[in-house]
Amino acid sequence: MRSIFYEAKKHLSFRETWVGYILAVGFLIISVKNTAYTIPDVAEQWNILFQDIYMYGATLSAFLVAIGISRLMCYEHERKTDAILYTATNGRHISFLSKMGFAVLYCAAVVIIIGAVSIVIHGSIFGFENAFSDIKYCRYFTNGAPAVPNLVYSIVQYLFLFLGVLYFAGFVMLVATLTKRTALTICISGGTYLALLIYYLVGSSFLRGIAIDIADTVWRFSFAGFMLQESYSRFPVLNWVGEWSSAWKTVLLVIGIVLAEGVLLWQLWRKKDRK
Repeated sequence: MRSIFYEAKKHLSFRETWVGYILAVGFLIISVKNTAYTIPDVAEQWNILFQDIYMYGATLSAFLVAIGISRLMCYEHERKTDAILYTATNGRHISFLSKMGFAVLYCAAVVIIIGAVSIVIHGSIFGFENAFSDIKYCRYFTNGAPAVPNLVYSIVQYLFLFLGVLYFAGFVMLVATLTKRTALTICISGGTYLALLIYYLVGSSFLRGIAIDIADTVWRFSFAGFMLQESYSRFPVLNWVGEWSSAWKTVLLVIGIVLAEGVLLWQLWRKKDRK
């Protein structure tokens, strides 16, 4: 735990981190203000709340992870202290586990803060009416809305987001381990998310034939697909289309991907240590 605290202390010493936090807070305030408004239909009000991740939550999470995790795997190399770090007994194991632990806690904090602010402020506008009534509208699961209360589903969505954020954080750390450059890692990881987001918003109208299927498959397997909730409800390549009963399959899939990222990271970290 002390080593994780040390990673957090290093993280807070970066000026770009605090600049990013200020920008993120401003973006969150503006986004909540623009999406939180009252309408007569309470069921539709909950449906609007369910779109918070799609509207800003996923992209804000990606921004915070890109600026917060990129330096995690580059710090010792950029400060020329990596040789000293590995002189300690089990230094490479302790360093790796502390970085993984910090990354998980950081991702959890990002999702919890964004989720809590969005749900509390947005829900308080209409007094959380029908919070424990089953949802009526669901943008993602078209073949029948999940038989869960409105408030429960809004929380479950952020659990889905957390898994997607972990997936993205793993990608960021892999890029950082390979490049050993913080700025380059931010550009690559942020640019990749932005490219996937643009594809999601623009669609595949500019593609033809098999290129459409390939692009859609890449999108569904990408971290952006899970962060924006789309891949949990629709996974045509595996014949999971709009069914809440199949959501557990995609949950297991993204957990498996995150674990695979962890194994690959460890192998790269060990290889880096031997050099």
